[in-house]
Amino acid sequence: MTATEIEDGLGTLAGTGKLLRFQARRSRLYLFWWTAGIAGFTFMTVPVLADQYQSAAERAAFASTMSSPAMLSMSGPMQYVDAYADSIGALFTHRMLLWTGAMTAVMFVLLVTRLTRADEETSRSEVIRSLPVGRRADLAAALLLSAAAAVVLGGLLALAASGLDGGDAASALLFGAAHTAIGIVFAALTAVAAQLSENGSTATGYGLAALGASVLFAGAGSAEGNWVSWLSPIGWAQLTFAYTPEQGWWPLLVAAAVAAAAVWTAFTLVSHRDFGQGMFAARRGRAEAKAGLRSATALTFRLTRGLVWTGVVTTLLLGLAYGSVLGGADEFADGLSEAQQAILDRGGNSLQLSFATTFISVNAIVAALFGVLVVGRGRKEETVGRGELLAASPVARSGWPGSYLPAALVTATLTNAVAGVGLAAGGSAGDGDLAGKILIGTLVQLPAIWALIAFVFAAFAWLPRAGWLRWLAWTWTLLVVYFGGLLDLPEWSMALSPFDHLGNYPAEDFSQAALVVLTAVAAVLAGLGYLGLRRRSLHFN
Repeated sequence: MTATEIEDGLGTLAGTGKLLRFQARRSRLYLFWWTAGIAGFTFMTVPVLADQYQSAAERAAFASTMSSPAMLSMSGPMQYVDAYADSIGALFTHRMLLWTGAMTAVMFVLLVTRLTRADEETSRSEVIRSLPVGRRADLAAALLLSAAAAVVLGGLLALAASGLDGGDAASALLFGAAHTAIGIVFAALTAVAAQLSENGSTATGYGLAALGASVLFAGAGSAEGNWVSWLSPIGWAQLTFAYTPEQGWWPLLVAAAVAAAAVWTAFTLVSHRDFGQGMFAARRGRAEAKAGLRSATALTFRLTRGLVWTGVVTTLLLGLAYGSVLGGADEFADGLSEAQQAILDRGGNSLQLSFATTFISVNAIVAALFGVLVVGRGRKEETVGRGELLAASPVARSGWPGSYLPAALVTATLTNAVAGVGLAAGGSAGDGDLAGKILIGTLVQLPAIWALIAFVFAAFAWLPRAGWLRWLAWTWTLLVVYFGGLLDLPEWSMALSPFDHLGNYPAEDFSQAALVVLTAVAAVLAGLGYLGLRRRSLHFN
């Protein structure tokens, strides 16, 4: 029976139900850990913020520090700040929605890519389409699974927010529904991206680029209080004004309309492209490779240059954004209670240096993320079959896939340096001493970055199928660096992060011994990684 006969008899959605059950089963761990991570973090944060800002006076004092354009761009519209005194829920939503919304978007960008374009790339979809299923069934199943997961995530977040004062059940439901809307919109946009691009990496890049633009537009609209927020799916979620007197559901109708239009576009495009190809044809390459591409390592650097440029632009913008906040750190501190200042305090004589220390650490975590992504690219090349072609040529394991370690280290080091330059340029205000301390502090982070990436590489070498290990390691370091003080994590758990051993420079002196030890740990882990690659079989499946 041909595909045309199947579709004539059963329709292009034939087999959607079976594919939905199949995709749910194979994605169950992915969905569980992402949902547990986002919802669990929200459940932990609710009581912490409620305890820190118990009285209306404390919230009103904090509101005075959050009204600057720089702070609004990193949190949300002014309407939330105006409601701080009356509602702890408004403060919570204002501080959380941008970041939890962004993580929700990442979750669904990766989910839809792996169930659509990535499956075509690995030929899994080819096997599925040899069965009596319609042409649109796999896309429909991926979108239905995404919608169901978004509803579950939204329900858990609504439950987490239900105990906040200053609102009712409708406010909590609106908070959860805002995240559901973000998930569905980005799932639909990624479905379109999967039809336009010819591989999973490009589709993911399109989806994350849409997220970056969404965060940028939301921040710009919040800072200026203008219409730019309406260009952003995250902005639509913020414009619901949950837990404020102006809260309303109607901005989510915009999200629903855009999601519906994107789904229609994706279903239209999937019928107008060849299987395994994207709507955008790939550029014709050179007939002969350049001299610099005559080794596996050079090829790896060439294949990962897109991640390098993405990292450079992202961390530069992040550094400049943090720099705009750093300039007003001391004024920001005036509205904080002693307990709140203690959480932000990283030592030293000024809160400005404490802020600089925190921003430097966060920049380093983001830079490390791009290194982790490079290592993940090595695993992908191994599984989709392209690595098999390289492995069949006369190359050593240290040349491929071992070349992804130096590529990851270079990527993370470069992006961290760019972030430091952006932070120094945006936050020093001509103070050469402060700029110098920021740049030195940026360099101090490198041994911890290298240790994290070396661990991820060792995990790739010894446990290639346990991809969740690299994300667990990176997520834990982010949690320790950014939220460790807020959540009052135990010392032993924070010590699992290499960044916890660096000291708090420039707020305090850094430990030279720690830098040496972390560099040695990175070297040992890298050696273990190369040993693992030599001992294990490559998995071309």
